[in-house]
Amino acid sequence: MSKIFCNVLKLSLAILSTSYFLSCGTRGQTAIALEELVVEQTGDLTNLTTSFPDTPIAEPGKNNRDRLSPVALEPELTPTQPDTSLPLINPYRKASTHTRGMGQVNSVSQLSDVQPTDWAFQALQNLVERYGCIEGYPDRTFRGNRAMTRYEFAAGLNACLEKITELIAAGGKNSVRPEDLAALNRVATEFQAELATLRGRVDSLEPKIATLEAQQFSTTTKLSGWLIWAANTGTIQGESPERDDPNATLFTYLLLNFRSSFTGKDQLLTQLVMGTGSAVNEASNLTPAILSFLDYSGFNPQVRIRRLRYNFPITDDLQASIFARGNTADYVDFNRYANDSSLDFSTFLFLYNPLLLGGDPTGSGVALTWNPGQGPLTFKAVYRADAAADPDSRTTNVFFSDPSRAGKDKRGGIFGDPNLTVFEAEYIPSERFALRLSYSLGSQGGDGYSTIGSNFEFVPIKGIALFGRFGYALDYSDVLFTGTTDDDAKPIYWMGGFSFPDILGKGTSAGFAVGQPFVESSVGDVTQLNMEAFYRFPVNDNISITPLVQVITNPGNRSSEGTLYTGTLRMFFGF
Repeated sequence: MSKIFCNVLKLSLAILSTSYFLSCGTRGQTAIALEELVVEQTGDLTNLTTSFPDTPIAEPGKNNRDRLSPVALEPELTPTQPDTSLPLINPYRKASTHTRGMGQVNSVSQLSDVQPTDWAFQALQNLVERYGCIEGYPDRTFRGNRAMTRYEFAAGLNACLEKITELIAAGGKNSVRPEDLAALNRVATEFQAELATLRGRVDSLEPKIATLEAQQFSTTTKLSGWLIWAANTGTIQGESPERDDPNATLFTYLLLNFRSSFTGKDQLLTQLVMGTGSAVNEASNLTPAILSFLDYSGFNPQVRIRRLRYNFPITDDLQASIFARGNTADYVDFNRYANDSSLDFSTFLFLYNPLLLGGDPTGSGVALTWNPGQGPLTFKAVYRADAAADPDSRTTNVFFSDPSRAGKDKRGGIFGDPNLTVFEAEYIPSERFALRLSYSLGSQGGDGYSTIGSNFEFVPIKGIALFGRFGYALDYSDVLFTGTTDDDAKPIYWMGGFSFPDILGKGTSAGFAVGQPFVESSVGDVTQLNMEAFYRFPVNDNISITPLVQVITNPGNRSSEGTLYTGTLRMFFGF
């Protein structure tokens, strides 16, 4: 950093500090203008010292909890800057009013709430008309009684840097009037302690910055992740031949995210996962229960790519994502209270709509999100090719697949079977209500596939939320769930429940959900029913402990199966 630039920076800090004092009204003596901060000038303006006191500057609110989920692990790029590249991934938008930017004014008379009788009027007039460093809000107000935020400070600092650079380039040492320097020196004694503090802080920044630059992971990539440790056990009550209660199990799930941005608005996500073994939880071990496994179970010790995608804006209202590996649930069917197996429910059927998403196996494709005018209505579309990398795939889908269907034509590739397209309309008028209506169509196992679905959230009173999902197959391919005896089968999926945010303190949560994954008379003689309840206790911002219980009646739509009870203790570590 050159000496001249340091001087420019210090002088701009002086101007911004003066405006800060004036807006807060902390010291009446400072209402004399820009001159009320010290400037020591040798002939070429190369020895400038300036400071502002330790009065705290108000900070904008921070979102301290990133959404950590295998569906969408997308923390903000910086703690105080919204990440505009992420609406596709975590689409829930809080109904809040963001601070609007300020606009440059050329005369103090343009500030409607500043009057000539105000005690700081002369100071503001000098800063605005002589130096052009003070900005007003878009409604042409100054709001001198409110605290200055860091956003406003940065905006003013940038304006002053540009103005001071112009003055020095144009007039050199004569750009600052002698009477201004005399006035600045009058206040030097008053702010001597603050000046010394600031000089020490500024001098300490350069070695810290140099250390950060030398030790940083990457200039374009951020690393984050989380780890789940889960202890699980279960038992069956009632008729269930050839099955005994097994021993309890312990398994882990590790997820690492490498998020890169090249323009500040785009994001490249590379997500790696692994587990400690291939054993699944008891909901799957003990019975043929449909979609009742824990979402974070069953991962082996081999590191593999779970998600690989690139998100970028097309316009302010239109976002796009291209994924070489990912899931449709990354973009649609989000629910604030039942979508995150690291923080809320763990059973797969409570996290996603399996009928709507065709079981949602990993695939490749493209997604679009259009939010007209940043309003409450959002339209989404996602296309997933399950075997895009294989031009002649002979595999079938992952859930209850039928090997006899593997010889079907048009298997694999970007546009071949199996594939799925999902359209969704999302309406979020406020934080208290959200409604999503969806339609999916495609080809699964050589047959056509189409489903309608819905998803809602409702907060009737603070601390209680209702939620639910529904799916109905219009054209069903039994490649997902074999055993249907009716070619015209039209299965139904549903789930619903209650959530209790902050139930026993800030950050705690509890929930209860009930649902049926596959309501179809041609499959089995009864219908499976799932229930899950959990309580999450955060140890701190990065660690939480969650006990949860599953109860499954008539597993696999079979009356011969006994009722299954499982318990899990989930420990979450986010970093």
